[in-house]
Amino acid sequence: MTHEKKPEQMMEDRTIKASNLIKAFGDNVAVDHLDLEVASGELFGLVGPDGAGKTTIMRLFSGILLPSGGEAWVAGHSIVHNPEAIKEKIGYMPQRFGLPI
Repeated sequence: MTHEKKPEQMMEDRTIKASNLIKAFGDNVAVDHLDLEVASGELFGLVGPDGAGKTTIMRLFSGILLPSGGEAWVAGHSIVHNPEAIKEKIGYMPQRFGLPI
């Protein structure tokens, strides 16, 4: 008898996993079907030109934004179903704050 693993169980050796992740702002698609896995202890970087979706990806992974489609897990927690738990596990310091003065 085989048992399917829940996403949380599949995350045992993954810190980040994105599957078919999409984020659109109206007609502008900032993240288009992203698939990504980052192993525990692995160092990775997001690089690309302005407007490539790097900040949007970070905001999705930190639980600040909800995706338009797909799913991702960070530190074993769903960005869709449990974004508040992610905020307790990570530190995220954006280059610029979006706070009004």
